[in-house]
Amino acid sequence: MVSRIDLEFRDYLDSRIAAVTDAEHCVRLNYETYFFGNLWTRERFLSDPVLYCGLLTDPVTRQRFRPNERSPRARHEDVTYYFETKAGRDEFKAGPESFRLPGWSM
Repeated sequence: MVSRIDLEFRDYLDSRIAAVTDAEHCVRLNYETYFFGNLWTRERFLSDPVLYCGLLTDPVTRQRFRPNERSPRARHEDVTYYFETKAGRDEFKAGPESFRLPGWSM
C-alpha cells in the first residue's frame, strides 16, 4: 500500500512564504536544491549564492564545505558546482558525468 505524505516547503530566504516546487522557482548548486516562493527571492539568492547557500558537498571529494567568493566553480547542464580546490574542479570538468550521484540527473 502506498500512502501519500504531504510536505510543505518554505521559501529558502523567507520562511513566511510557501515555496513553489517547480523548476522556475528552484535553484540547484552542487547536489543541493533550494526552493523559493517567488521569483524575487530566487533572484536575490542568485545575486550572491555563496552568501546564502551555507554548506555544499564538493562533487569530487564528497566533503561538506562552505564556499566563498574565491572558491573554484564550474557549470554543467545549467547547474553551478563549487569546489574546495582547483584540482577538484579540473577533475570534474574532465568528466562531470562520473561524479553523478546514483539516481541523480545532472
